[in-house]
Amino acid sequence: MVEFLHRWQWLVGGIIAAAPASYYGLRKALETWDWYVLRFRDEPILQLMRDCKLLPAEYNFALEPQIGPNHAPVTPNSLIVRDGTYSLGDLSHITQRSRMSIGKSLRRLRAQEKVELYFGGFRLKQ
Repeated sequence: MVEFLHRWQWLVGGIIAAAPASYYGLRKALETWDWYVLRFRDEPILQLMRDCKLLPAEYNFALEPQIGPNHAPVTPNSLIVRDGTYSLGDLSHITQRSRMSIGKSLRRLRAQEKVELYFGGFRLKQ
């Protein structure tokens, strides 16, 4: 038995060391990945929503017809200023990222309860 252990001691030691390393290492790798995604993909969206940045003029079109001569038309920028509500397209145009990328970020931020759906758009959780 001693001769067997002496010959295969590296394997026994490797198995003993690999079990906790794989358990804690994988967990730490996933936590690190989540941190990077939050830091570089989701945080710019949150910061943009906190700063209440407006759409460029070419995307600020009237959303509904003007009623009467004294009423200003409702535009995406007026909704952003009034409600702090951004649509998926608004965020995509401002950040120059694809709608799919913005959608994934918003899904993660909703799961973390940092943003909420509000009248067909997204706003910071109150």
